[in-house]
Amino acid sequence: MTAVVELESVARTYDVDPPVHALRGVDLAVAPGERLAVLGRSGSGKSTLLNVVGLLDRPTAGTYRLEGRDVSRVGERDRDALRADAIGFVFQESHVLGHRTVAQNVWLALMAAGVPRTDRVWKVPDMIGRVGLAHRADALGRLLSGGEKQRLAVARAVVTTPRLLLADEPTGNLDADNARGVLDLFDEQAGRGVAVLVITHDERTAAWADRTVRLEDGRIVPEVPAGPARPAAGTSGATAAGTTAPGPMPARPAP
Repeated sequence: MTAVVELESVARTYDVDPPVHALRGVDLAVAPGERLAVLGRSGSGKSTLLNVVGLLDRPTAGTYRLEGRDVSRVGERDRDALRADAIGFVFQESHVLGHRTVAQNVWLALMAAGVPRTDRVWKVPDMIGRVGLAHRADALGRLLSGGEKQRLAVARAVVTTPRLLLADEPTGNLDADNARGVLDLFDEQAGRGVAVLVITHDERTAAWADRTVRLEDGRIVPEVPAGPARPAAGTSGATAAGTTAPGPMPARPAP
């Protein structure tokens, strides 16, 4: 099975004085249905890795294949189309639209993904309810708490049913119950074959993942398996260089 994400010797250098080598020869693969946590200290290259994988930044060297297609040098129009079609983002800063309601934020995400209006009508309230924001459906984004904004960001990313879900500290501002709810939503996506890549400092999230990798100074270093070893669907042959392949995973609940 083709990995969703394949990085081969990927480097990203910023041309400043002196040059900043944010990524150095990164080899990484993420399989359909796999839940990967990326760990590392501030400045280790985690955010740059997320931006490269999310097609927000380009590698300086190496090859990046998304669903088998080399996207290292594709044009901006193709990159925009790929992001809209295949990738869901949850950034550390939630980036909710403050002048729009919770429901409108989710509605607009579906519009941007080309989801028909007939589906938007039921998907919006369903998703808002699943992240615990049904009672805030008509609240403006700017009036939400930090935790509510993060849950709304997760709802916008997940509702479009991407094939690759990228999240930067998705549970960092959440209490244990809401964090578990977010991870349950990620589980549903992984159960449908979505590759989930999460940057985190949260031990709960690292333990939840099928596999972890650690970045240091722009390089992936060996990392022990996270939590009980659990394989994701189709992970054979799709583990990162220098990491340990996951073991058996308990069955996820049906979506």
